[in-house]
Parts: sequence; structure tokens; C-alpha cells
Amino acid sequence: MKTVVCCDTREKTAKKTHLFYAFDRAGIEYIRTKLYVGDYALLNDQSLCIDVKQGLSEVYSNLVQDHERFRRELIRARDAGIKLIVLVEEPKIRALEDVQDWVNPRSIIYQKKADQGIATQKAPPISSKRLYNIMRTMAENYGAVWEFTDKKHCGERILELLGVTADGN
Repeated sequence: MKTVVCCDTREKTAKKTHLFYAFDRAGIEYIRTKLYVGDYALLNDQSLCIDVKQGLSEVYSNLVQDHERFRRELIRARDAGIKLIVLVEEPKIRALEDVQDWVNPRSIIYQKKADQGIATQKAPPISSKRLYNIMRTMAENYGAVWEFTDKKHCGERILELLGVTADGN
């Protein structure tokens, strides 16, 4: 039976063409359909889903600004018996512990404004260490699995995590 990868219809495909290119190159068929959680899963077995994030800046936004929505998705996956892997496109990060050393672009911008005396009503961005702690808590409490890759290899990594070989089986 030929393997088919499902891509969630809420996924913005314009920014994900590199993933579809990798699927095409591997000869993997894919369809767009609404998934219960995540962005990618196998058509015939959705017990493993992959949620792709375009870098730690998107993870930061999800965990800090949209925390409750993200937490609810993790709970939904856990309660349905779905293993949810959050695959982050971040070239210099290889493991969750590496997040502690990530340089948050928001912190740089915030500091530049402060140095120039520009007042801002926003609180300073949380530290990378704090982001790491939130991510670790999400893993411990809700079963999130954090994986990292670079953008160039993200499509291949999705297929690898789903257990799909290049021949489509």
C-alpha cells in the first residue's frame, strides 16, 4: 500500500514549498486535509503527528503570546493518544538544551530601543533560559516532543519521523 502524507489545511503552504519539494523528490504522495492536531501525519495512521515551526521565534510566540492555545493542542493530542512532535526549523539548535543559548531577536531589538532611550510599554522578552524551561515543562507535563532541524532538511526529517522511506512505503 502506498504511503500518503496528510498536510493540515490550516498550514500556510506558501512558506512550506521546501517541504513539498522534498516529498516530491522522495516520490511521496501528499494530500491536504484537516488534522486533529499538528501539521503532518500519515493518512492511514495519525497516532503520530508533526507540528512544524519556522524557528524558535515562532515557538516563542506560541509559548509566550499564545500559551493557552498551544497548551490545549498538546492536551488534545495527549488525550487522543497522539504523539505530537514539534519540529523546529532552527539551524544552530540540535537539542532542547541548546535553546538556553539561543539569541532571541526580540531581546536585541528591545535592548537597542532601550539604549536609544525609546520608551516601550512592552515588558522585556523572556530569556532563552526561561523559554527552554517552558519548552521542557511542555514536554514533561503534556508529552510534547521537541525536535530540531534546518530548513533545508525539514521535509526529509518529517518523512524520517513518520517512518516513510523514499520508495513511499
